[in-house]
Amino acid sequence: QVERLRQLIAQAGVPWTVGRTTLIMLFGAASVGLFLTETRLFAPWVRWILTLLAGSSPLIYLRAARARRFRLFAEQFPEALDSLSRALKAGYPLAHGIEMLAMEQPEPLASEMRRTRDEWKLGIPWDQALDNLAGRIPLAEVALFSAAVKMQNRFGGRLNDVLGRLGETMREHAALEGEVRSISAHSRLTGTVLSAVPVVLALLLFWVNPEQMTLLLQQPAGRAMLAGAALAIVTAHMVIRRMVQIRL
Repeated sequence: QVERLRQLIAQAGVPWTVGRTTLIMLFGAASVGLFLTETRLFAPWVRWILTLLAGSSPLIYLRAARARRFRLFAEQFPEALDSLSRALKAGYPLAHGIEMLAMEQPEPLASEMRRTRDEWKLGIPWDQALDNLAGRIPLAEVALFSAAVKMQNRFGGRLNDVLGRLGETMREHAALEGEVRSISAHSRLTGTVLSAVPVVLALLLFWVNPEQMTLLLQQPAGRAMLAGAALAIVTAHMVIRRMVQIRL
């Protein structure tokens, strides 16, 4: 578990340590659990759920940061492959092309290429350094790039042409993904509106008739109803997002 957490932190690109992340999780769970226990706003099982949610919030943040970083890397990678292909076509070796990407490309691609270059300078073969890159950035595009370079090292061939076609294929795939996202945008917006309507109505009712709505917070049955409604809204939102998610 420690190694998996360390890998998650590294892939998210966050300057945290395993100890710091664990401490934040424990502090968040303890503080929220103590507050809910002292105030007794919700039923015990709801307090447990909120406490677990508070404790797992750093993991949720790290997963979101990792997904955002991978998405940005995938957007930058086709242009980087084009630059590398032009450098190889001009006669530069692979090491010089990787060095150029490490210096000229934006983050997070530059830092990953810099780390790959440093591993090679420390004596690690290119095959292993590229495998390490594919392990840190588990994207299909990176795996294809690693396989193409390793194939060229073993059997030869025009690597610049392969990288050029690979970059073009990635652009076409990104364009297709954008088209799919635009088609499913209406469904995602509908799900967001349906999830937000109950919350907005509850806030309006609290503003219009706070005395009557306060009874929900004062009575155990009312608090249980509010917790059940919140859980149902979150579950419905996740189900809708799952339904409109299209994997290519």
